Amino acid sequence: MAVAAFLLMGCTGKAAQAPEESMQPADTTYTLQAAMAVYDYDPVRALQIIDSAVIMGNLSEVRGDFFRSRIYAWSVMGQTVDSLLHGPEGVRFDSARVVGERLLAHDSLKMNIGLHQDVLEVLVCVARQQQDTARWLRRSQELVEVCHRQGDDAEPEALRTEAEVGAVLCAMGQRERGMARLDSVIAILDSREHRQFNWLDATIIALKRKINVLSNEEKYVETLPLARRIIDRLDDYEQHPQDYHDGTYREPADSTARADYIHFYRTQMQSRLTAAYATLGEQGSVEDVYEQIERSVRDVTAREHIARYHALEQQMLRQEAESRSQMMAFVAVASVSGLLVILLFTAYLFFQKRRIQQKNRVLARMIESGQGTVSTPADEKPGAEANSVASDQRSSASLSTINYSLFTQMDSAIRSERLYANPTFQRQDACEHFNLRREVLNQLLTDFADGQSFPAYINSIRLSEACRLLSDQPAMTVNAIAEEVGLTPRNLRRLFVDQYGMTPSEFREQREQN
Repeated sequence: MAVAAFLLMGCTGKAAQAPEESMQPADTTYTLQAAMAVYDYDPVRALQIIDSAVIMGNLSEVRGDFFRSRIYAWSVMGQTVDSLLHGPEGVRFDSARVVGERLLAHDSLKMNIGLHQDVLEVLVCVARQQQDTARWLRRSQELVEVCHRQGDDAEPEALRTEAEVGAVLCAMGQRERGMARLDSVIAILDSREHRQFNWLDATIIALKRKINVLSNEEKYVETLPLARRIIDRLDDYEQHPQDYHDGTYREPADSTARADYIHFYRTQMQSRLTAAYATLGEQGSVEDVYEQIERSVRDVTAREHIARYHALEQQMLRQEAESRSQMMAFVAVASVSGLLVILLFTAYLFFQKRRIQQKNRVLARMIESGQGTVSTPADEKPGAEANSVASDQRSSASLSTINYSLFTQMDSAIRSERLYANPTFQRQDACEHFNLRREVLNQLLTDFADGQSFPAYINSIRLSEACRLLSDQPAMTVNAIAEEVGLTPRNLRRLFVDQYGMTPSEFREQREQN
């Protein structure tokens, strides 16, 4: 049957063609495809073909075990499989469980989440058939977690299994929790506005789980609206199959399979309706039955509206919590990153300043040491006069070289670090920044800055930088340039007139003409 073949397919939709089976020889009958072709009417032959395919290397041992467990669990000819296993009725379920649990411990499942999901589906089915509620609940919860790990694409699978969990809870005597879970799943599925087969199938399964629970409790009246909803959805699918096409593995492959699918579930629901009406007919007149049905429909509808509201409310709360968590994580990362950048920059400035100070202290000591060697001791003998003069000349040359190196470094630092841009930058600031005594700084300016005073020296640097900006930055205003070099517009104008006999604007025009 098409529905039985449909059940054999795993969550990945590749049960009929796993990676290692895709390269099977076309000229042999011992393939997975050959086994599945006879599965419906001859499960024994299908198992024999799988055994042969494993022996010939057409199928791995793990995949062979996986499909054996499926045939054991979902065979429509259960008595034939029980007979093959030489056991009592239902022994096939024990075999399926043993094989499935062995597969769960296999390393390949850790790397193949789809296969992991497929094996759990088998174990859930077996536990349901055996009414082993403890295993049924545990495997269903594991299956929900595995589905969620696969993201949004597996959401219908997760909701199917959530409905399974609700049914298990009801079977375990936790009816309130179980029905709340079922109603929540149905509400979420009903909130889907677009037609998609995978979601349609998940809705049918969830409604069917709830119908089974209500039937077991002999609450037939409440099953009527649920069964009719399934029939209505099947009718819509039958009339508009293309609207439901989503390319998922659960979707029937052709019109024949689609007709089998619709007939399978429609027949089940019609049987439910017939049984419910027959039971209700024994309880009183037609009017009483009709009133019970109407009251049941109203009650069920009200409960489902409440469940949908709670489901949407929980979904909104989860989204808000996720948004807050993401925002807090972003703020935390941004704060830590900003603090790290500030610390690194501060450390860089500290070590840079320390390096310059150390270098300046060394140069200052060298200067002072050189100055001490220039003078001639009073008790030096006249016979050493020539040697003393030569020594003094070498010391003066060395001192001059050291002083020039120190001035060059200071001048370069003032320009590169833009110390001149500070309008309040004064002599004392320079002494502290470069770790120099005032006398040494004055001597450097006398020797290498044409004897300028410190203010005149700084203004000459500012004037030089202003000339560059006037030439290179035509869009920059004179006032902006003055601020950039640490002067007021008035002082900049005065310096230009004194130095060049023209204003900054005239200087710029002259450069542009040239």
